[in-house]
Amino acid sequence: MVSRAEDLIRVAIRGVAVAVCAGTAVVALTLWGVQRLLAGSPESPIPVTGGPAPALLLLGTVGALCLTAGVAWHRLAPVDSYYRRGGLSLVSAFGTFLMAVLAAPLHHFTGPRGLLALAGVAGAAALLLSRR
Repeated sequence: MVSRAEDLIRVAIRGVAVAVCAGTAVVALTLWGVQRLLAGSPESPIPVTGGPAPALLLLGTVGALCLTAGVAWHRLAPVDSYYRRGGLSLVSAFGTFLMAVLAAPLHHFTGPRGLLALAGVAGAAALLLSRR
């Protein structure tokens, strides 16, 4: 027989994993979209600060972090402590940010297809892990 504490540990692990995978899928699609927007522009030594690409990057990344925290909060509903739910939600958002940072070298080495593959794998993992 599984104790309630062990069951909550499983809930926490799955909740964080689902949230990070969902956020990673959104971040990878955001980075892919930014790369598609910048694909036709000439190379420049100064960063792009105008147009839709910076807005998509900012809003997509912040949106992915908020989505991650929201999914984690929802999946961790069996945990009675708001403090623990909030802490694990923030940890999940940080995990998504870490995956966003790691997606940049992935794009460098594998190109846009690598970002789409990451989004597909992360989205599929989120769906598989979210099944109860």
